[in-house]
Amino acid sequence: MNIPFMNKIITTGAVAIFMLFMVGTVSAQTFQVKDGAWPWKDRVNRWKLADVPKELISDTEIPQQSCGSRAIVFPEGLKDAVIGIKSDEAQKLINSLKLPLRKTNLHITVMSANGKSKLPYSIFVYPNPPKKLNGRGRISAGMLLLKLSADGIQSTPCANAVPSITAPPKSLAERSKFHLYLLVGQSNMAGRGKVEAVDLSINPRVLTLNKEGRWVVAVDPIHSDKAAAGVGPGKSFGIEMAKKNPDVVIGLIPCAVGGTSVSQWQKGAPSTGRWGRLYDNAIRRAKIAMHDGVLKGILWHQGESDAKAGGIAAYQKKITALVANFRKDLNAPDVPFVAGMIGVWNPKNNDPRQAFNDNLANLPKWIPKSAVVSSEGLNHRGDHLHFSSAAQRTLGQRYAKALEGVK
Repeated sequence: MNIPFMNKIITTGAVAIFMLFMVGTVSAQTFQVKDGAWPWKDRVNRWKLADVPKELISDTEIPQQSCGSRAIVFPEGLKDAVIGIKSDEAQKLINSLKLPLRKTNLHITVMSANGKSKLPYSIFVYPNPPKKLNGRGRISAGMLLLKLSADGIQSTPCANAVPSITAPPKSLAERSKFHLYLLVGQSNMAGRGKVEAVDLSINPRVLTLNKEGRWVVAVDPIHSDKAAAGVGPGKSFGIEMAKKNPDVVIGLIPCAVGGTSVSQWQKGAPSTGRWGRLYDNAIRRAKIAMHDGVLKGILWHQGESDAKAGGIAAYQKKITALVANFRKDLNAPDVPFVAGMIGVWNPKNNDPRQAFNDNLANLPKWIPKSAVVSSEGLNHRGDHLHFSSAAQRTLGQRYAKALEGVK
């Protein structure tokens, strides 16, 4: 998809800033992003840009920085900046700093004068960048500043599910054709069902935001919280919603993490192991997705960790606060919230699980524009804990029906 990159670029004077080098600070020089350009000198070699995609080529002058720099200083007032960085290094920044970087399908090469050293960089859009991005101590490779925009740059779900950089920003009318659903909770939302042949089929109008923040066609497992991730309710829900809305594309935003409690999902809760702050991560990923579409629902399946003495009584307060924060921080005060009941299979814990479900049935009384999905008649996969693949497909269909009934 080749679409003009942007219509408005910040003037040269607006970008006359200081760039931080790994070896110190120097006054800004500028360069133009063109194939074969020679923007950098350092103590070892001289580097040039190569394999520059036509979407990036520009006569606009950009502040020069050292190829080895771990920091970038941005002009104030940017809605978006485009940077080049190695994909694995970008993921380190996403994980450690929770940066909302959006990966594109573009790449660029930084090459030495003799052509023997070639550094492949992926192109990322950085929305609303701060005054400075400091990656020192977190990444080992450099970063390139390649484009600046005061008007915003969008990534678009294409037919092949690979986003491209486009401009101008999408209108609400365009985004309204892409319906987004946030998937949160613990393992039965992430899915632990065995992936079967039927789960490998695709619907080109059902996409999922992968862990790199890119839209791809949804194929189970869509979650990646643990190696055990498998079939969950998300994909079958998406397929049902696509059937009900033949003129739109469905976007799933998987954020569930197995074994987590409702307390760990609260805003401001401490980090949960390598997954970080669960709430913050869900908000970050939802906002990345909302550059392209409109949030139409939040699907929640969690409770196995709280179906015990003391946990059930406190659940109402915690889930009510969680939903209120989601709606506020995503600027979606009326977005529907649908929660699923947990399985009741094991005689050793049937009583507290049934008590949890009986309590959850009152959710619409606590939270406006909400609904509850029954787990009645759904089988487990053999462990008395997780829904089977077939049960997950049915559960997803039930979520779609419940969401349709939210008024």
